[in-house]
Amino acid sequence: MSWDSYITSLTKSEWVDDAVILGCTPGQESVWASAPGGWLNQVTAAEVKAIIASDRSTLFANGVTLAGRKCTVLRDALNVDGQNTMDIKMKTSEKEPDPFSFTIGRSHKAIIIAKGVKDAHGGKVNPPVFDMTAYLRKSNM
Repeated sequence: MSWDSYITSLTKSEWVDDAVILGCTPGQESVWASAPGGWLNQVTAAEVKAIIASDRSTLFANGVTLAGRKCTVLRDALNVDGQNTMDIKMKTSEKEPDPFSFTIGRSHKAIIIAKGVKDAHGGKVNPPVFDMTAYLRKSNM
């Protein structure tokens, strides 16, 4: 199965400028497809494992990382049937002063991550990820 068309679908939104699809089953936590020129293709297996961990108790206090960049968890419904998404925001730093918004979706076999353009809030980034996640879950993917 080629995942490239899914990446194209996500990045055609005016609100999304980077996206990645990764495996989330044990041993397959690797990049399956990513947007050309983006940095989300650097998301690690350890970061995927932390995002999908069954113990969610420290997510709001400690946040998550994406490709080594620290993020704050704003909303976690990744394991809630019918929602299966998480909204996060990148913490600013001297190197990266813009707090980009991200949405993470979880299907049965994959994690979908989309990065919003500068100044896009989660309400703009979430819908394409939510829709794709729902479609993949319905297709048992």
